[in-house]
Amino acid sequence: MFPSQGASPVSTGGLPNQQGVLTDLSHYRGHHVLLLRTDHFPVAGLSDDWRWLRDHYPEFTSRNTLIIGLNGHHAAINRRFIEQYQLPFDMISDPGGSFTANLDRSLPPVISAGLCLVNPAGQLVKWSSRGQLRDEMEALLGYLDARFAIGDSAPNAKVYQVISDTAQAMDVKTLFSQRRIVLFAVPGAYTPACSAEHLPGYVRQADQIRDQGIDAIICLAVNDPFVMQAWGRSQNVEGRVSMVADGDGEFTRAMGMAADLRYLGLNLRSRRYAMIVNDGVIKHLNVEAGHQVHTSGADAMLKLL
Repeated sequence: MFPSQGASPVSTGGLPNQQGVLTDLSHYRGHHVLLLRTDHFPVAGLSDDWRWLRDHYPEFTSRNTLIIGLNGHHAAINRRFIEQYQLPFDMISDPGGSFTANLDRSLPPVISAGLCLVNPAGQLVKWSSRGQLRDEMEALLGYLDARFAIGDSAPNAKVYQVISDTAQAMDVKTLFSQRRIVLFAVPGAYTPACSAEHLPGYVRQADQIRDQGIDAIICLAVNDPFVMQAWGRSQNVEGRVSMVADGDGEFTRAMGMAADLRYLGLNLRSRRYAMIVNDGVIKHLNVEAGHQVHTSGADAMLKLL
């Protein structure tokens, strides 16, 4: 889900919506726009997904995100589709395929994306080429929850790392400065998915990741630094992954990634996510929809390097 990202400008042009009104993406500057290429999600067998999208559309608008359907059908066909599922967003027609061709030129040549996210500045920043419609949309909500997005400078905060058996405070700004970093955040040290899959994946792939020009791999959790040190030792991370503690959750809250896990007995923790940061600027950011490891895992991030 949303395995590939970049920052390419999107060519705009007037295309008719289901009412025949010309629609231009430039009209939506200041909002995220999710282009849903409905040719990739045929109607047959997806009735429940379209109804889910209708019912959950306010979750996207509350995150400053508008959805626009895009396909090669004529306006009358799209109007019937909108009416059938009572969808609250526009469906625009590109029967000649010119806009779709321009969009595809903004993507890597191997990608044929079903979902494309355009940021408020009009840049294509995330896309997806696989998965079920509902799964794709739920994954995107996690990214939209973040207070900082692709192209933003990461927030500054104090974090901690045990060095020579002493917990040392450091600024995130200094940690990221003039370095290319892969940071992945986990809900907690020693927790099942974190210990069985998330951290071990980065330990195994550390050499391949560094071969792509990465200066450091950082594992971050809202735990104390000595717990992070002990967990790292148990996972044989030395020389591969830096174990960094966000003890009071300052950085996690600043990122908008705080998760209330009191129902699991964990209190305030971090959502599971991963990002690539170049000299303090977020170049890629994948946020998991749930607690499992998918787009934030080492394999997924390695493909982005």
